[in-house]
Amino acid sequence: MQRVFSRLNPVELEASLTHWGQDILRVLAGQQLAIDGKQVRGTYLPGQRQASVQLVSVWATKQRLCLAQTQVVSKANELVAIPQVLDLVEVAGSVVSIDAIGCQRAIAATLVERRADYVLALKQNQRALFEQVQAHLAPLLRQEPAFVSREKDHGRGEERRVWVSRDLTLVEEAADWAGLAAVVCVQTRRWQQGREQHSTRYYLSSLAQASAGELAGYVRGHWGIENDLHWHLDVTFAEDACRVRQGHAPRNLSTLRKLALTLLRREPTKMSLPRKRKKAARDDDYLRQLLCQLAPQSPDAN
Repeated sequence: MQRVFSRLNPVELEASLTHWGQDILRVLAGQQLAIDGKQVRGTYLPGQRQASVQLVSVWATKQRLCLAQTQVVSKANELVAIPQVLDLVEVAGSVVSIDAIGCQRAIAATLVERRADYVLALKQNQRALFEQVQAHLAPLLRQEPAFVSREKDHGRGEERRVWVSRDLTLVEEAADWAGLAAVVCVQTRRWQQGREQHSTRYYLSSLAQASAGELAGYVRGHWGIENDLHWHLDVTFAEDACRVRQGHAPRNLSTLRKLALTLLRREPTKMSLPRKRKKAARDDDYLRQLLCQLAPQSPDAN
């Protein structure tokens, strides 16, 4: 089996995943698409600092569906892979969220050219802009936040406070960013087991009309690619424990795991994902039921 997957053209297999996912969604306009990279840690080789296989994925946050992926040579080359993976999906009308590594002028310009909006995490890799945005928002943070949300579940509590500024005339570095319409600050307080944690994060957005609550939703929604995709690849499918390293096999197997994760999620039986996996391995009828979801969707489906 490893020989087959090591020789199978990964681009063709990924194209099948993309076509099927877009057939389910029909239209990506109005959707939030999160882009992030993940190392397949089982492909580490002696003497290497990073895994041999690193993949950048496009994740539809609401549907919890992986639409596309591409491979990068190193973490630095993720900047090259992001435009490549954007070419695989029609992003016009969608809101694309990317972590700080994708917070680049060229990527913002590409998204605007493709008629998509963006929410980009801003960190020290854009030092001048980060410092200016931080200074610009500092007086605003002394005022009441534009949006507050609170959650408590399983012994944990979280409060998110959001401020938004759309007047960027004094942020000199903002002039070079295509479509930039707002800067956002999100302060988070978390409580768990008697301990309290604080964090402050900044974001750039092209969404000129979005409310503070909507922007907060996009910021929070971006973490779905970590919690609903990467976490399940590692825990439910034990991807990082897989020692397959030859040829295209690691990349192809990751594609199939993402496809399997979607099939398990879309199957409506009230059962955990690990139990569904076991049931599919033992029950051919249930496995057939899962695989039948790959059939072309009727025009009025979903």
